[in-house]
This record gives sequence, C-alpha cells and structure tokens, in this order.
Amino acid sequence: MYKYLFLLSFNLIAITLQEAYNNADSFEEYEKYVILDPSSIYTGGLGIFEGDVYINCNGSIIDLQEGNGIWIYADETYPSSLEIEHCTIINSLYYGVSYGGTSNGSIKNCNLINTNFGVKLFDQSNVNIINSIFAANNSVGVAMYTEDPTLHTSYSLFWENADDCMENCPGWGSIWTQLELEPGTGVIYDNPQFIDINSLNFNLQESSPCINAGSPDIIDEDGTLSDIGAYYSNNICLNQGDINNDNIINVIDITLGICVILNNSFEDCNAECSWDMNSDGVYNVIDIILIIDVIIN
Repeated sequence: MYKYLFLLSFNLIAITLQEAYNNADSFEEYEKYVILDPSSIYTGGLGIFEGDVYINCNGSIIDLQEGNGIWIYADETYPSSLEIEHCTIINSLYYGVSYGGTSNGSIKNCNLINTNFGVKLFDQSNVNIINSIFAANNSVGVAMYTEDPTLHTSYSLFWENADDCMENCPGWGSIWTQLELEPGTGVIYDNPQFIDINSLNFNLQESSPCINAGSPDIIDEDGTLSDIGAYYSNNICLNQGDINNDNIINVIDITLGICVILNNSFEDCNAECSWDMNSDGVYNVIDIILIIDVIIN
C-alpha cells in the first residue's frame, strides 16, 4: 500500500477547494461551475447541499490532507447534483467523494488515491462512475453504505485497495459483502502504471493498461479512444503517418490505416498512435492518400 507520501510540490500553488468553489460563477444549468487551474494544488474538502454543481479539475490535484473529502446531500426541498471530472483526489482518512440523500451525479476521468473510501454512496443517491482509477484506498474503492443507492461503474480501474467494491446492506453495522460489478463494462483490476506516484506525477506510462481502455463513446484529444484516469496519454505519431511507430513510413502503415478505418479500432489493428493526416478529426481514405503521398515524395 502507498502511505501518506504525497507532499505538496513547491512548484505548485496551493489554495483551498472551498475558496475556488466560493469564487465560481453559475453557467447554464449549474449554480456553481468550477474550473480549476492545472498548475495548482487544491487543499481541503467541500460540502454541497443545494444546487447543481460542475467541477472540472483540468488535471489538478485535490489534497484532502487527511480530512474529509467532497460531500453532497440532497432531498426534495433542496435538490442537488455533482458532476466532477479530470480530478486527482488524494490523502483522506475518510472519503474522496460522498453522495447522500437523493443526490445524483457523475465521476468521470478521476483518480481517487490513498483515501479510506474512494467513493461512498448513501440513501437514494444515483451515481455514474466512468473512466476512473481507484488505487491504494485503505478500506474500499467504491462503497455502498445502504441498500438504496444506484451505482453504474464502467471502464474504470481498481488496484491495491483493501477491497475494491463493497456494499454494507441492510445498513449501518451489518457485514460488508463484495459488490459485483456488471460484466462486460470495461472494468480492469491491474496496476495503472503511473509515472511517479510519490512525486505527484499521475500521468500514465506508455505500457499502462489504462491507455485507450476507456469508454468507446469518448475520444481523447489525440483522436484515440479515451484513457482511464485523470490524464490522457498523447498518442499522436512523432512522424505523422508512422502508424506502427517504427520510424519508417511504408506500406505497413497504409495497411494498418486501412484496418483502422474498416474496423474502427486501434487495438485490433495494432496501431500505435494517431495519424489524422489532415487534422479533420476523421480517419478515412483521404488520410491514406496523404500517407501514400509522403511515401512517394
């Protein structure tokens, strides 16, 4: 297990999450639309008990410093929701994110690391977890504390948690039992292969099982399938058109490109990187023609 080794880095600015929340404006349907600075570390937790809230960490870190995490509670009088994405939440003796009452929301492309409970669900809460990593949590990665929460977990990774997914039914004080996630939803139980967790570098190594293993409905900025976790791995070819990344652009790359187009899959075709030759966001015959032009000229 990882210990409390995630210290604030001196080259990052630390401010409280509560301060960032207080300073956030409303936007569209959200009462609070919180956009965090990737160059900052945010400290402390946050309580939400009214309104719809959106938090995008942009890859920034929330260090809970052994305190409570982000909690949300809702009822008929005060409805509330929380959507949170691209956050790395670390170092809590309690929980990373907690949903209670009738609250609902989503956790997308987040890392929850070295907490007691990564995510806790109570009452009639309804939460969708996707493309997220739960690692080194001291009790449970995802915990359902009562009978009634609704949980959807897909395309996520669990590694070195004391337990990965557990439920405590029918409620307080009862025996914890294994929570079986639905099969075929892209859940992985493997080392995420962060570059250096102890120096707060949660980017993925090239051999990480999280790369291109996320939801097929989400496309990363490099044009490949989404990665699991808060940071995507840029798979753009160093030599545009070198699809197998062997430093040679030849007929093999053309074959791989045709395979990707026909099968709509990088993994099945052993394609190593993105090769959108004309940067139009689509892989098609035009890109193949441009690769051929590179080879000829």
